[in-house]
Amino acid sequence: MPVGNITGPGGQDPGGTTDPGADDPGTAAPGGATDPGASADPGGSGNAQAPENGPQPGDGPARPAREMPDPVRGLHLSGWYAGSPDLVWPLLDWAKEAGINTIVLDLKAEDGYLSWESDLPLAQEIGANMRKIADLPAFVAEAHERGFWVAGRIVVMNDQWLYKARPEWAIPGFDGGAYSFMDPANENVWKYNVDVAKEAIAAGVDEIQFDYIRYSEHLREGYNGKDTTAEQRTKPINDFLRYAMAELKPLGVVVGADVFGLTTSVAEGDDMEIGQDYRQIAEIVDYIAPMVYPSHYAPYTYGLDNPNAHPYETVYNSMKKALERTEGLPIEKHRPWIQDFSLGGITYGAAEVMAQVQALKDLGIESFMLWDPSNKYSRDVSFN
Repeated sequence: MPVGNITGPGGQDPGGTTDPGADDPGTAAPGGATDPGASADPGGSGNAQAPENGPQPGDGPARPAREMPDPVRGLHLSGWYAGSPDLVWPLLDWAKEAGINTIVLDLKAEDGYLSWESDLPLAQEIGANMRKIADLPAFVAEAHERGFWVAGRIVVMNDQWLYKARPEWAIPGFDGGAYSFMDPANENVWKYNVDVAKEAIAAGVDEIQFDYIRYSEHLREGYNGKDTTAEQRTKPINDFLRYAMAELKPLGVVVGADVFGLTTSVAEGDDMEIGQDYRQIAEIVDYIAPMVYPSHYAPYTYGLDNPNAHPYETVYNSMKKALERTEGLPIEKHRPWIQDFSLGGITYGAAEVMAQVQALKDLGIESFMLWDPSNKYSRDVSFN
């Protein structure tokens, strides 16, 4: 099986700074995998618990669905950047001209904060509200007016505020800081994140994209340690996604999931000890978004001495494996994240971005999303 580096650069919110235009090259990817010094697991079980108020059905009737672009050509937008009118609207003017039709807005990022003042009692109780965006419905409405499909990204299991407030819902052994994992089998965690999604949907968001739907890559006994099986690890992840689909699809939205890039090409049945099985997830959600950033693959993956220096070949090989693993499923299920940031001594710009886009096209994959932690993006490109 190919070897890949699943430990990516820092896992905090790329927009998590008082300067929303600041470069943060150390924060490169959704679903980031760096654990800054986690401690040993003191024990505990991974048994699911009932939500405090019980699972609730989808709230309210489905609204008239907006038509999702085909293909989707998106870019990530941090909460801070979206909340800065002098930055975000000029960026989206360029994006529209370049052929971008979708924004993936951080609703709940790696820092655990929500990007707006939520009315959810639990969010208020645990201190998760952060007014990055002054008026979420107004922002979404303006983005719609400008012709964009609005997806909302929700980081699920990595949540420092929920971890501190509800340690009994969490995987023990973390320090309660920015990298702290909730128990994927705990249904209270499911409900909180789905409730966040419902409030965003009520604000007009067209799509929900779940990230960090996994265990930490650092093993914890009783959760994803050597005493567990792949089936024990994948079941809570898949069950969460099924629960989310049952709750959110009646509301008229699209639902997707971000996964590690290497999940496309590991051996059959290998969940990388994080609970992610590429085909199983693709069968549940509307689309799957592997993070196939060339900078995140170890030397000699796919026979490439430095995958970061070979954007076309890395993305082509990764997504070719994805198509092989999902034979019989629609090709539209695949919407990869691709790299528009520089890391590891390799400078990325328009040529490297377009090489990745071409790799996808050569496989028949037309949809993709761009990730740049600074939200600046390579401007000398056209996706039209």
